[in-house]
Amino acid sequence: MGGKNINKHLISLLFFCILVLLMAGGVYAEDIGNSDVFENPISTDIQQDDLSEDDLDISNLNVKVNYQYADDNGKINPTIKVNDKHIISKEFNSSYQNYNVIINSTNIADKLNISISAPGYLTQYKIVTPNMGKSILANVTFNMESSESYKLGRDVTAEADKLLDFKNADDVLAITTAGVAKYNSKTSEDAMEAMVNYGKISYSNILMLRQSAIDPIDFAFIVKKGNELKAIIFQNASTKYSYLGTISENMTKAQWNKYYKSLVGENSWAFASLANGWAAGVSREILQEAAFHGHICEGTLGGYSIIQALLKYYPPEQENNPGGIGSPADITAYKVLGVPGGSDDDAALFFLDDTIGKTGYAGMNTTNTGATENMIGFIKWNSKQKTGDLIIMSFNSTKLKKLFKKETKINADAGSLEELKYCSWWINKINNNPEKLVDFLYEFTGLNQEQYNYLMGTTENITYDGEPAEYGLDGHGLDLNYILSLNLPTAKRTINSVAHAKLTDAELKQIGIDAANKAKKIFNEELGVEIDRDDIDFLALTDAGYAFLNGQDTVVVRDGLHEVLGGTLYSQNLLSLHQAVWKPLWFAFAIRYPDSDLVDMIYLRYNPDTKDFFVGTLDGNRVVDIGFETLNNSDKLKAIAKSFVPDGNWFNIQSIVNAWNEHPLFDQMATFLYHAHVCPGVQPGFFITDYIQEKYPLGENESYTYIASSIYCKDDSLTYLLDLSPGLGTFYVQKLPKNETENGISQGVLVVWDKNLKIGKAVIVNFDDWGTIDTSMYVTSEAKRASQIKAYIDIYGNRNNPNVKSKPIVSTVNEKWITEEQFNMLKQGAGDDFNVLSYLKSLDDVTKEDLLKSINQNSNSNSNSNSKPNINPNSNSNSNSNSSSNAIASHTNSNPSSSGSVGTSGAVVSSAYVGEFTKDAESEDSQNGPDDAKSYEVSKSPAAKSADSNSLIYALIGVLAIGILLGVGYMKRDKK
Repeated sequence: MGGKNINKHLISLLFFCILVLLMAGGVYAEDIGNSDVFENPISTDIQQDDLSEDDLDISNLNVKVNYQYADDNGKINPTIKVNDKHIISKEFNSSYQNYNVIINSTNIADKLNISISAPGYLTQYKIVTPNMGKSILANVTFNMESSESYKLGRDVTAEADKLLDFKNADDVLAITTAGVAKYNSKTSEDAMEAMVNYGKISYSNILMLRQSAIDPIDFAFIVKKGNELKAIIFQNASTKYSYLGTISENMTKAQWNKYYKSLVGENSWAFASLANGWAAGVSREILQEAAFHGHICEGTLGGYSIIQALLKYYPPEQENNPGGIGSPADITAYKVLGVPGGSDDDAALFFLDDTIGKTGYAGMNTTNTGATENMIGFIKWNSKQKTGDLIIMSFNSTKLKKLFKKETKINADAGSLEELKYCSWWINKINNNPEKLVDFLYEFTGLNQEQYNYLMGTTENITYDGEPAEYGLDGHGLDLNYILSLNLPTAKRTINSVAHAKLTDAELKQIGIDAANKAKKIFNEELGVEIDRDDIDFLALTDAGYAFLNGQDTVVVRDGLHEVLGGTLYSQNLLSLHQAVWKPLWFAFAIRYPDSDLVDMIYLRYNPDTKDFFVGTLDGNRVVDIGFETLNNSDKLKAIAKSFVPDGNWFNIQSIVNAWNEHPLFDQMATFLYHAHVCPGVQPGFFITDYIQEKYPLGENESYTYIASSIYCKDDSLTYLLDLSPGLGTFYVQKLPKNETENGISQGVLVVWDKNLKIGKAVIVNFDDWGTIDTSMYVTSEAKRASQIKAYIDIYGNRNNPNVKSKPIVSTVNEKWITEEQFNMLKQGAGDDFNVLSYLKSLDDVTKEDLLKSINQNSNSNSNSNSKPNINPNSNSNSNSNSSSNAIASHTNSNPSSSGSVGTSGAVVSSAYVGEFTKDAESEDSQNGPDDAKSYEVSKSPAAKSADSNSLIYALIGVLAIGILLGVGYMKRDKK
C-alpha cells in the first residue's frame, strides 16, 4: 500500500531488529504471512516523529525486483517497505523494469533497510547507504527466490502446459492436494499460488482437495477440447508425471485400466470424477464441496439434490429487517441427523453450514433402527418457540440406477468407468430438476424440546416446563424407531416459486470487480491510501463461493476480486468464509499494519435488486478500526453491530480479520474459514491433530476413525485437518453430557484401523488443559477472546507470546486393541449403554498378538499379509462412498530418506501449554453470557511412547522397504 496516514500508524519495530541483525551481512527470511515472526524483538526508543503532510521531505528510490521465474517480473506486484518510512507512491516502470518508490525522507537514518515481499517468494531484506542530496536516494536490486512449494507448483504447471498446450484448449482445470499437506515440513499452499501466477488457469478453476498434513502432494491438470478430456498427473511431489492421456468418461476399458494402474491410491477416482463433473457442467459449488469430500459420486450429487429440495419446500424462516437495517435474521435453524458412510452427509454439512463443531450434526450408525446411509434427517428448529419440523429424505440408489440403465443402456454397477457416466447423468438431472431425484420419506411437525434433546443430545442440565429433568442426554442421531414412535403430525410444505433472472459468469465476475474497486475508492477517500495489487497487508474477505445469488453459486465473484486485487486464498489475502447458501452476499476489506493491533476495515453487502452495495458506517465513517482498541470498547461494539456490520455476521468477520492480522499458518486459516469464525474453542483441534499424527502415525492399510463425545468448535478443526468426515464414514458424532466426559475433558474415541488385519487400536483422547493466557489487560469478553486467539495462533506457530503462561495439554488413555465386532459397536454408539467412552473402558486389555491369535482360532480366515490389496480397477468399491463398508483411508509413513511431501506441524503437542478460556459465544451449549469466562489450570509431563514399540519398529522397516522398492516416499490412502 502507498500513502498510509502518517499521523495514525506507528513505526514497525521489526525493521529495526533486522537492521541490528543484518549489520554483518544480508539476511533472508520466510514470508511473514506464511509462518515466520521474529520471536525476540530488540527493545528500542526510536519513535516516528509526528508529521503533517506539509512537513514531508520526499525522495526517490529505484528498486529492481528480479523473480526466480522471469515471467513473474512485472506480473507480481511486490510489497516494498523502507525502515519506518512513509511510502507515498510506488510505480512500475515497464521500460526499465523497476519500481520508482517515493518515500518520506525526513530525519532519514544513516542506513535504509529495504524489504521486498511477494506471495510464494521468500521475503528479502537489504541494507543500503542513501545518496544524501541526490535526486535518486538509492538504487537497489533484489533477486527473489521462491519457496520450495512454489517451485514445485510452478515446475509441474509448466510441464503440464508443455504437454497439454493450455493455450489451445477450450478450458483448463487444475486439481491438487497441496495446501494443508506438508512439503518438507511446511504447508504447501505456495504451490497453488504458483499455479495462479503461471497465468493460464483461471482462479476459480483451481481445486484444492482436502487432505491431511501427512498426505502426499498430487497434481492433476485437465484440458477440455470439445467432448474430450486429456490429463497429466503428478504424484508424491514429483515433477515427473505418473500419467498422461485421456481422462474422459468416453475412454475405453483398456484406457481406464491403464489410467487407474498408473496411479497410487484413491486419487485416481478423485481426479477422474471431478474432471468429468466439471466437463458435464456441474455447479462450481458442487465442485467445491466435492473437493472437500474428496470426489464426486452419487452421494455427493444426491446430497446436493436433497438440500435443494429441502430449501424449496422447507426454506428458512426469516424476520423482516428490524429497523430497516441489516439483512433479515434467521428465525429457524437447521440441524442434521445423519448415518455416517453416505456421502450425502458431507453435502448437508457443507451447503447448510451445519458443521459438527457448530453442533449442527449428530450421526452414529443407526441402521439397526431402520435408517440407511442414504437417509438424512433435518430438524428445522425454532429455538424461541421450542418447536420444529422433522424432515427425513433420501435418494433411492437402486431406483435411480435402474432409470439410468433404462435411458442409457449402461449398468452403473459394472465398474468405475460406468459410474463416471452415471455421475454425468446425475448432473444433467440436477441442472434441470434436482428435487425429482430425491424422496421425502417422512415430513413431521410439532417436534418438542424433549424430543429434540433426545436426537441431538445436550451437554448441560436440562429442564422441561421449568422443572429439572436430567443432567444431560446422549445424542441418538437418526434413531428411526424412536422418531416413528412419536406419532408426530404431518408437516406442511411451503412452495417457493420466485423466479430469478439467470446471471452470466461475466455479470457475477463484475460484482467482484465492482466491490474491489469500491473498496479501493473508499480507502483512498478516507485514509489517502492507494491499494496496490498483491499487497500482503490487504485482505478481501467474502462469503462469495458459498452464498447463492438468485439461486446461483457465486464462485466466479472471487475471480473479479482476484482480477483487481491479485489476492488468493493461498497468500491469505482473498478469503472465503463458509456460510449457508441463503445468506446475503457480502464483502469485508481490511488493512493491517506491521507490529500494530490496528486493523482498518470496510464492509459492503451486495443488493441484487438495485445492483449496488450497502456500505457500513460508524459515526459517518466508512472505514473503521476493528482491532483490539475497538474490541475493548463495549459501546463501540454495540454501535458497530447496529450500523457498520448489521447483518448478524460481525463476530464471524471481525474474528477472522483479527486472526489474519496475527499471521496464522495456512492450515489454521483454512480451518477458521470452514468453521466460519475464530474462537478459542476451535484451537484444541490443532493440538489434538498434531498429537494424534505424532503418537499414532499410520502404517500401510491403516486409517483413522473418530467418534466424538464432547462436541464443540474443535471438532471442525479435527474434521478438516485429519481429513475425516461423516460422508467418508470416518467421523461419528455421539454427543455426551459433561458428567459422562469428565466435565468435557474426554473428547472422544480414536480408532487406528487396519483394514487387512481387521483389527484396530482404540484410545480415548483427552484435552486435559486449555493452558493459561493472561488477558487481564482487557475489560470486554471480545478483547479477552481475541487475546486468547492470538496466543493460540502463536503457540501453534511456535512463536513467543508473553501472555502465554502455560500451554494446552493433550493426552490419551484406555488404549485397547479391538476386533471388527467391537469397532462396529463403537460406531453404533456402544449398544444399550450408548456411551462409547464407558464401552471402551469396559473392554479387556489384550495384546495385538493375542487378539490376532484369537481371531485365527475363531475364523481360520484371517490374513497377516501387509501386501497391497488386490483391487479390481473396474470395481465400484474405490469410488462409491455410499457403500455400507467402512469408507476409511489408509496412510503410510514416509521413507525417512525421501524428500517427499511429509511433514509435521510446528506445535509441540507434548508440552505443557495457560488459563483463561472464554467459551465460544456462538456455541449452542454455552450457558454463559458474553462476558463470562472459564479458567483451566494445567500441568503435564511429556507423552509416553507407544508400548507396542517392537511392532512399530517392524512396521517402519516394512514401510521403508516397500517405499524403496516402489521408489516413492510413502504410499497413499485408499479413501472411499
